[in-house]
Amino acid sequence: MSESHHDRRLEGRIALVTGAAGAGIGQATARRLLRDGAAVAVTDIHEGRTVKTADALSELGRVIGVPMDAGDRGAIDAALAAVRAELGPVDILINNAAINPIGNVAELSTEDWDRTIDVDLSGPWYLMRAVVPQMAEAGRGSIVNVTSVAGFIGTANEGPYAAAKAALHCLTRTVAAEYGPSGIRCNCVAPGLVWTKFMEKFEDQFRPEIERTPLRRYGMPEDVADVIAFLASEESRFITGETITVSGGWYMRP
Repeated sequence: MSESHHDRRLEGRIALVTGAAGAGIGQATARRLLRDGAAVAVTDIHEGRTVKTADALSELGRVIGVPMDAGDRGAIDAALAAVRAELGPVDILINNAAINPIGNVAELSTEDWDRTIDVDLSGPWYLMRAVVPQMAEAGRGSIVNVTSVAGFIGTANEGPYAAAKAALHCLTRTVAAEYGPSGIRCNCVAPGLVWTKFMEKFEDQFRPEIERTPLRRYGMPEDVADVIAFLASEESRFITGETITVSGGWYMRP
């Protein structure tokens, strides 16, 4: 859809997107939400990149850059306070930040495990815990947790990441059940093979999977961002507790 055809369906909404200063799903999502009319807080652990990304996106709408380590609860508290002061209370939360150390169970360190759980699972839980009271008070809110097909199948050499994503699927349904009566929806988007710098690094490893994908290509960050924006909007007003797989059909392959 061209920018001129966007209907500003998120006008007046305030979104926070974690892990949004890279070149992947987070930044694509921030860009899409801005085009749909939301004010957006770009958060990322890299301070310089966060500020630079927010500046680059400012031509699309109201955006601020807030450095934040998604695995540090003190940093999350500080970031939420900054967003509330500059933009107002968050009513769209996109939990996208994640890390994925590669190695088998015996090779990965205990620090790898702890840090992955902190960023990929505990961080989203803590952010949701922080924003649902204000969303409930307002009577509306949309949370989208970016997970992965790895959370369904438990891929080799991605144990901490896959485990965290599987747990986030379940946590998403819990939040949906608990806060649906308050007008809050909580869903997941589970991407398959999406072209990022991570994919570029492991291209030889993943290339055979494209031939097993019905649509015969990698996903692009924008493919996932479009689904996230749909779930953030009122167009998905009767959808909650769901996980939408965005994998070009890879997940259903025989």
